[in-house]
Parts: sequence; structure tokens; C-alpha cells
Amino acid sequence: MKTRFLVVIAATSAFVSALSSVIVAPANAQVSTTNNVAVTLSVPEVLYLRTVSTIDLDLKPADLSAKTLIGSGPYTSDGTDKTGTANSSGSTLDQSTPFNTNGTNLSVDKTISKVFAVWSNSPRGLGITVDATVANAALTNGTATATLSSNGANPNFAPVPGLVTPFVGGVDLTIDVPGNGIAQAGTYSGATLDIKATAN
Repeated sequence: MKTRFLVVIAATSAFVSALSSVIVAPANAQVSTTNNVAVTLSVPEVLYLRTVSTIDLDLKPADLSAKTLIGSGPYTSDGTDKTGTANSSGSTLDQSTPFNTNGTNLSVDKTISKVFAVWSNSPRGLGITVDATVANAALTNGTATATLSSNGANPNFAPVPGLVTPFVGGVDLTIDVPGNGIAQAGTYSGATLDIKATAN
């Protein structure tokens, strides 16, 4: 009886051991398959224009006269010279204006740098064009009016800059002041400039 009991225990142990091996052992056969899937990326074309908000134009004493004028304040300059002689019979005082006008408009050209910056990733590779046109030409100080005109952006064309380092440029402007208007010192305002960037 004791022997039979030992045989049963031995058989049971062998069965448990075999069952454990089956559960723990990895599967001998695996099934797998693979597909190659295409991936696409769409990057939008962008054009970004940044400009200054205001352009401060200023006439210098040298714009008004070839004579030496000494500045002593924001709108104050003075100068002197001596010409001719005078006596009881008359005078040879030179009465011609020392200023750059003879009753006609005074025209002054100004180049203003770093007015705009443009970024673009245009895929066409045909460059970026910038136009600077006057939208409102009148510059007034309440009693006198000057006129603004644009000679365009400077430079007005560049290769496509990308989205890191911009294409930077300025504008060339002309201010026409009426012949008597140069006596109207002060601040003139009201003119506006349209700056347009185009990816060609």
C-alpha cells in the first residue's frame, strides 16, 4: 500500500511539473506581417511683413540753406552773413534769399533705412518684391501744407529669404515744401505710406 501511495505521489509530481513547463514555455510558432505606409507632409507658404509704425522725417538746416545755420533747439537754427555797403545815398544790401527756394517749392530727398522686414518660404524661388507708395500725400501743421512722394522701397527686391533671417529695406521719399512754407516751422503730420510685399 505504501508503495502504491509513493507511485501516485511520484506520478502527480511528474504531471504538475510537465503542466508547469507547458504554461511557462514560450510558443514555438508566431505569425506576423508588414505593410510599408507612405507619409506626406504639407508645409504652408507664408509671407510675413513687419514695418515700423511711424517714419519721422526731419529737415536739416542744410536742407533749407547752403549758408551755415547753427541749431539751438528742436526747431531753432540761426545764421548770419554780411554783404554790401550802405550810406545816405543808398545800399547794396543783398536781399536775395539765402534759402533753397525762389518762390517755388523746396524739394528735399530723404532716404529712410530699415523701414520693413519680410519673411517668406515661397516655393517658386522668384524672389520678394516690396513696393512703397503714398496713400495720403498731405503733410500739414494747421496753416501750411507740404507734400510727400515716394521713390519706392530701397532695395525693392531680394531672393526668397526664408523664415529665419528677413529681407530688410528702407524707403526713398521726397518732401515738397511750398516756397513760402519753409517759414512755417513746426511738426507736420497726416501723410501715410503703403508698403506691400509680394512673393513672386
